[in-house]
Amino acid sequence: MTEENFQLLCDNVFSLSPSIRFAGVINKMGRLIAGGMRHGLESLENKDDSLKLFVQFALRSRLRTDYDYVFGKSIYNFTEREKIKLASFPLDDNLILRISMVKEEKNHDQIIQKILEAIQKFRLTQKK
Repeated sequence: MTEENFQLLCDNVFSLSPSIRFAGVINKMGRLIAGGMRHGLESLENKDDSLKLFVQFALRSRLRTDYDYVFGKSIYNFTEREKIKLASFPLDDNLILRISMVKEEKNHDQIIQKILEAIQKFRLTQKK
């Protein structure tokens, strides 16, 4: 799969809700390979902190696989913080879709369901 394919996935995720601030695909080393901030919005953290965060997201995602044999694979992870809501969606063993949305979004469950559906469609189109 190419970066353009992943960029299309990120664009599709942005189209699901104006509450989504960031949509990006991160590899297992924490490198952003597609996506980014919604056009016109500024990140809450500076660029150096973004790089550190991506590495942390990748590491956390890898650590969560330790108990896959007991609990099954992770579908998504959701975190609500004081200023923002975050979710991670493993795409495969090496890639993560990471999104952030505004704290005020009340229907984050519905947005997450739509993202899961978008990922499923993305996977189906990539198999063709």
